[in-house]
Amino acid sequence: MRPDIDLRSFLDTRGAAILLTLSLIAVIGFAALGGLVQPALMPDGTADVSFTVFVLTLPLSLIIPVITVMMTAGEWSDQSIQNTLLQRPGRLSVLTSKVLATTAVFLVLVAFSVGLAAATTWIGGELMGEGAVFSTFEDVLTSHLSVLVATLLFSLAMGLVLQSTVLGLVAAIGAPFVISTAGVIAMALGSDLVSDIVRALDLQTAATTLAAGDGTAFDLLPLLILVVVPAALGIRRWAVREVG
Repeated sequence: MRPDIDLRSFLDTRGAAILLTLSLIAVIGFAALGGLVQPALMPDGTADVSFTVFVLTLPLSLIIPVITVMMTAGEWSDQSIQNTLLQRPGRLSVLTSKVLATTAVFLVLVAFSVGLAAATTWIGGELMGEGAVFSTFEDVLTSHLSVLVATLLFSLAMGLVLQSTVLGLVAAIGAPFVISTAGVIAMALGSDLVSDIVRALDLQTAATTLAAGDGTAFDLLPLLILVVVPAALGIRRWAVREVG
């Protein structure tokens, strides 16, 4: 396994350079919006790190699927996977390498975002407001970060099973939006059956519940349906799909 090769092959492309530049601008802009502007909007004039990270999850919920799908399915879309497999014949090793490289990018991105959120919260609260609140950092770990991890896992599963950048992005970005919208409709209708169906597909809510330690066996169902099964099918497809 050589995740460094997959990491370099992704970072060396013009598309990745543009994507990462736009992502950096978006993360910095939303961090400033969440941390620096927050004291002016809050009645007590404080800046809460949990709110800042929540604001950052908005761009990250788009950035993470784009990077993940591009790194896992991009070579299938542009047909460059043939050259990769000629140089590195072990298909499952290549797949594992890509997953590790994607995870490394995710960890760096999230660590940078959380650190930036903490910095802007401190600046906004201590220097521009009435104080910075870091006591809610546990909420960051149990809610916001768990949602980002769920986004990564679902995006990986879609990239693996669909092996198409366009289809993977549509699924990875569109499905959570559709599910959350269906949840709102189910609440409005008051239908227990529809609510249970939506709950069985709501990976982000399940991730938050499990991270908080309040999950039940039912909360594992979205993980099984949206991550484990598609990922298993994707691994199988990686192993047998014809190239060319």
